Amino acid sequence: MSKTEESRPVKRTKTDEKSNGVSGAYLWQQLHADLEADKAIGVHGACNAAYHGLAEIRAKVDMSSFHKKRSADEIYLPGIDKLLKNPATRAKWDAISTFDPMGMYATRPTMAATNSNLTIPELKLEPDGKIVNPDGTIQVTKVGIEYAWNLPLLAERLGMDEMEMRKALHKYTHIEGLFDTDKRVFLPPVGGLTVYFFGDVAKLAEKTTEVALRVHDECNGSDVFGTDICTCRPYLIFGIQGAVECAQRGGVGMIAYFRKEGRSLGEVTKFRVYNARKAQKGGDTPEMYFYQTESIAGIRDARFQEMMPDFLHWLGIQRIDWLLSMSSDKYDAITDAGIEVMQRVALPDMYVPAAATVELTAKVSAGYHSDKIDTEGLVHELRNLKMIRSRCGEIFALAKEGKCKHFDLDMKQLEPTAQFVVKVIKQNYPKFDIPYHSRWTHFLPGSVQHMTQNWPCGPKEKCRRLLDLVTISVLLDAGAGAAWKYNSQSATGEEKMITRSEGLAVASLDMFKDGLFSSDVAIRCRVNAEGLKALTKKDFSHGFQVTATNPLEGLDGRFRLLKRLAKALKGHPEFFGAEVARPGHILDYCIRNAKNNRLCISVLWRAIIEGLESIWPNTLSGVRRGDVWVYNPLKKVSTPGSDLIPFHKLSQWLCYSMIEPLQEFGLVLENQELLTGLAEYRNGGLFVDTGVLTLKGSAAEAQVQFDVGSEVVVEWRALTICLLDEVAAQIRKILGKSEKELPLSQILQGGTWAAGRVIAAEKRGKEASPPISIRSDGNVF
Repeated sequence: MSKTEESRPVKRTKTDEKSNGVSGAYLWQQLHADLEADKAIGVHGACNAAYHGLAEIRAKVDMSSFHKKRSADEIYLPGIDKLLKNPATRAKWDAISTFDPMGMYATRPTMAATNSNLTIPELKLEPDGKIVNPDGTIQVTKVGIEYAWNLPLLAERLGMDEMEMRKALHKYTHIEGLFDTDKRVFLPPVGGLTVYFFGDVAKLAEKTTEVALRVHDECNGSDVFGTDICTCRPYLIFGIQGAVECAQRGGVGMIAYFRKEGRSLGEVTKFRVYNARKAQKGGDTPEMYFYQTESIAGIRDARFQEMMPDFLHWLGIQRIDWLLSMSSDKYDAITDAGIEVMQRVALPDMYVPAAATVELTAKVSAGYHSDKIDTEGLVHELRNLKMIRSRCGEIFALAKEGKCKHFDLDMKQLEPTAQFVVKVIKQNYPKFDIPYHSRWTHFLPGSVQHMTQNWPCGPKEKCRRLLDLVTISVLLDAGAGAAWKYNSQSATGEEKMITRSEGLAVASLDMFKDGLFSSDVAIRCRVNAEGLKALTKKDFSHGFQVTATNPLEGLDGRFRLLKRLAKALKGHPEFFGAEVARPGHILDYCIRNAKNNRLCISVLWRAIIEGLESIWPNTLSGVRRGDVWVYNPLKKVSTPGSDLIPFHKLSQWLCYSMIEPLQEFGLVLENQELLTGLAEYRNGGLFVDTGVLTLKGSAAEAQVQFDVGSEVVVEWRALTICLLDEVAAQIRKILGKSEKELPLSQILQGGTWAAGRVIAAEKRGKEASPPISIRSDGNVF
């Protein structure tokens, strides 16, 4: 497209003549054309315009004429140029109300792009030669943007009458041209924004590109000088880290830096507020944080975040995988603009200066996003097995009303799905001798029995060792990836190549028998804290037969998990024993708490959920909460934790797997119905592949690899939990069985999990990959 074609005015309609026309009536092409014709209110140069006038006198040069010239050496950066000239990028340009999207190509440019390297002393990133240089500097592309406000569209965007808005702008700028309604472009005397890109900018045109974003409003005192009364520089640094790490994974990370000092109230007002907060009776407190701003400025915020998403429309972005922001206003502005946010990341506590805790506490109380689980009541609530169904049920209720963000629910497909599961059950277990869903079904037939028959120990120690084994095996049972396989040798000497969960099970059994997890060379078949502490990454990798051609997804995550397990075992002697800390001592804990050999499942659950709580890694926000994730649509400002959804998949998988050896020992486990179905990709994939759930929105088009904390995955897993209960009821109805005759554990084992694998193979070949791709970290799936 030529410059003339790009700038050509669009014929105006009757709707255009109205002061407040519909969105897009005054099109971006017309705005660009008006700027080309110098038909605008205000002056170029924004907050620097006055300096330009003074400089012109001193230099005796007509600066405005130079601003319309292009140097022979100027270039358009290829990545930016390619992105902006892609028709798909321009799909939402008519929604842009604050700048000229063609400002880079204008006669008087209102934007420009360049490349450079950043030096951030606080960051220690892994050099890769593509994003992070060998010396630790970071490659960046940056675009500076000056504003050109589309007054009719902006008035509509802000819900204001255009003439009233023009009068208010005149009151504070004294620019007489604002009363000229024939001019619809306003060049405001304010600072613009700079967007910093990490990674290949042109990849933003691809729907599969992972995107991380930090939207940051200027705070000179913190950003530049590191003052400690706010979290601005720490969050900026944390945002850069998240953006760079996203780029190193092949995505694009962005920092959007807006010149809006002191919430656009200015530095003078900000400093007055600081002084008032410190001098007020009772000192600086979260309760009075916003009061002093309002008492001095009349309002608490003048930033108008509704204007902020324009740069995202300009770049053609429909989905943000990581939003590194706690601000509810920024989140709402982005999502209200039709852009999906998959996961929000709060600032870790370790980044918060001591003097800034007042600010952060006040913002969280006002509705800012937080990952913190900071009350004993909330911790207890999220550990409760009943809470899993309850919280997931809230998302299921939204789905039944058609109000879920990422999935459509078709309950009419549930009965055919149940029929399909019944078919699989009958094929696998024609006599309905279905075992309970547990890790034991994944070992090679007879392998565990062959091992235990040589143990010179009594029933109690045998049970302890089996609990040791199953704990390790379950915790290592995250998705292996399609490329990994394990070459096993059976008791008869026969070699067999095994993949997926079964391969992981057999590998864990072989490592257990080889004594990799025991510190006692005389008793190799057990797991204890000292043995895990001594485990090396080399031996661990060798145990899984990992090579360059046989990679295991999440290997590092699994290894780190076992190291954390060692500390957890030592830290909870009430569950794992004081002298020799091992998972098997859960048996002794259960015996102490059983009554007439009967034990409520919640007693076993307590040992797992409390005793192993510290093994789970921190989120990006530095919070350790296990398999509990944020689902923002459920957030209630006055209810901390209302947006947190617990799944505890691996913990429940471990609980299911411990039942069998405990019952073989002689304990009766009661109330097993409190356990839920497992929110993993086989069960979840079944409902997607049978059409009960249909992915929608940009996530459906992109088919990207989602992080486990993405709201797409959270929603999918929550709906899976509830649908497993629904389909179980249908299956029992078809087979004429009661819940006691066919418990959920057997339905999971004989049906849904197996059916999920069968239909995945039918639809996507022998690899049987899930319908939604998950980035495995070795801790959840």
